[in-house]
Amino acid sequence: MKKIFLLLLPLLLCSCTSIPLSTIAKMSTFGWEDFQSLQAEEVQVKITVPEGFHLDVENSWLGVDITSVANAYQSVFKLQENTKPAVLEHSSFFGEASKATVYNLQLNSQSQAEFAELQKYLQKSQAEGVAIRVVPKLASYPQAADNVEISIDLQLSSEEGYFTLIDGAELSLAKLRSKK
Repeated sequence: MKKIFLLLLPLLLCSCTSIPLSTIAKMSTFGWEDFQSLQAEEVQVKITVPEGFHLDVENSWLGVDITSVANAYQSVFKLQENTKPAVLEHSSFFGEASKATVYNLQLNSQSQAEFAELQKYLQKSQAEGVAIRVVPKLASYPQAADNVEISIDLQLSSEEGYFTLIDGAELSLAKLRSKK
């Protein structure tokens, strides 16, 4: 019985998070060699927000943090719409249908050039670690909303397609409201 519990415990702990195990596994093995092989024009982001929430594409960004023995490097790459946002309808486990807007984004032309420059820089010095993050910004949201459920998928190459970074994470709007 103890063995079964020990096997179920990690599964239960991971199922409570908004980051899938497959993403944890993929990103834990992602290194500077993998980063070097990326093509900037293939890097894309899908951000899904509920109906009534609107993404501020111009202020949303993709970040890359690189660490080495010598120093740490942080870069921010601006995003632009790749295709027009699509409204999708999906039903939950309990049968409730809801609509969501999916934004398909890519690095803008300036960010693509900066991304290539970063890759050239890394050819001269080896990095110990690479971390990638996506920061979505909201342009507007329903007045009555206290939080937003957001999903983020990332494509690093067209060959491998998208993988989920964040799956239905619930984020509070309190900090955003205090800035208004």
